[in-house]
Amino acid sequence: MPTITRAVVFLILALLILNACTTPAKPETVSETETSTETAAPSLAVATDLAVSEITASIATAVGPTGDVSIAGQITENKTNAPVPHAFVQARNNQGMIITVLSNQHGEYQITDLVAGRYSLSAHGFGYRRSLTEIVEVEASSPQTVHLDLSPQTDIASQVSGAEWLSLLPDSDETRQFILDCQGCHQLGWPRQAYNGWPTAAQWETSIEKMHGFYGPRSGFPIIGPMDIPQTAAWLARYLTNDAPPPRPLPIAPEAQAMRLTEYDFPGIGPHDLVLDADGQVIVTGMFSDDMYALDPATGEFTRYDLPPNANPRAVEIDTQGDWWIVFGNPHQLARFDPQTEEMVTYAIGMYAHSIAIDAKGNAWANGHFKANPGQVVRIDPPEGTTQVFDVPDNNTSNLTGLPISYDLRIDANGVVWGSDLNWNRIYKLEPQTGEVTHYELPNSTSGPRRFDFDAEGNLWIPEFSGGRLAMFNPTHETFTEWATPTQNAEPYVVKVDQARNAVWIGYAAANRVARFDPATETFVEYPLPTPLALIRHMAVDEATGDVWFSYHHVPTAQDMVARLEVS
Repeated sequence: MPTITRAVVFLILALLILNACTTPAKPETVSETETSTETAAPSLAVATDLAVSEITASIATAVGPTGDVSIAGQITENKTNAPVPHAFVQARNNQGMIITVLSNQHGEYQITDLVAGRYSLSAHGFGYRRSLTEIVEVEASSPQTVHLDLSPQTDIASQVSGAEWLSLLPDSDETRQFILDCQGCHQLGWPRQAYNGWPTAAQWETSIEKMHGFYGPRSGFPIIGPMDIPQTAAWLARYLTNDAPPPRPLPIAPEAQAMRLTEYDFPGIGPHDLVLDADGQVIVTGMFSDDMYALDPATGEFTRYDLPPNANPRAVEIDTQGDWWIVFGNPHQLARFDPQTEEMVTYAIGMYAHSIAIDAKGNAWANGHFKANPGQVVRIDPPEGTTQVFDVPDNNTSNLTGLPISYDLRIDANGVVWGSDLNWNRIYKLEPQTGEVTHYELPNSTSGPRRFDFDAEGNLWIPEFSGGRLAMFNPTHETFTEWATPTQNAEPYVVKVDQARNAVWIGYAAANRVARFDPATETFVEYPLPTPLALIRHMAVDEATGDVWFSYHHVPTAQDMVARLEVS
């Protein structure tokens, strides 16, 4: 697959987003579609750091044995020679793989279990520029020692995440509604970069009017609710000023020291959802490139599966037969794809769905992302190809404006269907046998429940996107328990539960971090990510190893990646 520059990707993405939001969908009847497959070597895209303009080039790497193949050394400040703790140390090969570890309190680091060959090695950290790049040749049973120097970065504003910038806004429902309406696709620092400083009230108004036209209530993709645009623009300009000192992130916790992160350059556009198959491959949707990918974690190789034009694949799940069930957004379809034969069957569902779930009988369920009065959930019976639609009454007891914005959809161990309404601040339970629906509103207003998961006891663990909290809902007692995330305004987007280890993982949209919550001790550990604008939309947990998988996709595109986090 040809290498695509980031500028071209950005342009393509912008056009695809506009097309996705304005092109009316045309539901199709059940049909079989042939797909083409190609093996894609990931793009040799350059590694970038917002703090510097330096470009780190990828170096050709020979495939070789693993074992005692490692690089170790120390990270120090160039003027004082003082050790730099918690610096990101990165080794990159030409397979599009970047392995990152943290230096310890003495500035020491070690990257182990490498494949023999050449790597480009560099380091960076908060408050420092990226180091010069060292070219390192590593061989089996011959560990390499490389020391790197870092220069202090005077202007840290470019290194601050969206979560820190959001702390400049008041702690209020107005801020939480702004997060709901305007922070689902990009971090708050992005406008500051685009305008080379915070926008004026007039510039904010122009930008918001444009976004409201694309995604407002009268658009084809009404994710943003009604808004007083001049008032919102003036409010932002009042608090986000160029003389406001950049807030600093929380210190990195000692418990995060042993993390190892492997990032893979994504060859498509818009990795939205991912899931692990039985062979250990990572299956990823290319939402804006209209294709699917299977990643081999060991080699970093992506196999691409072509989809019909304008398929707009959002969500994916794998059934017990190994087939992929995919949400096709724009065509208003679900698709069942056999990766062995590459045969696909599509099912018209008459709605733009957001999420998909498979029940114990093999039925596929999906929710209408923008359906209201009533909302709708659809069930597909694959052998018969029959469709049944369940109504979800609005039951808007809090008189909230805009649409409910149906978001996640999950099925518990008893076959009960659960969903979340992002904008209307609630979850709901659907009994498939009777069609009865029960709503449960979250304790705090404008919390924004997004993508949740179940633990072994059947409790729901819910990320409160705009509320900045993790919630647990006990369906037996019908009670909520909430915990504030360590990083304020981190925008918890997705939760996955590692049932084997009783750990709750949270993917943030705004903080460039991933969090782990221990229900037994009620404590968090946040793991920092080296890539700026790392907006996480979906996660998967490998129950065998405890590794956590997720993808980054920021709009406009900064750096689309799939990532694996390993912790001790």
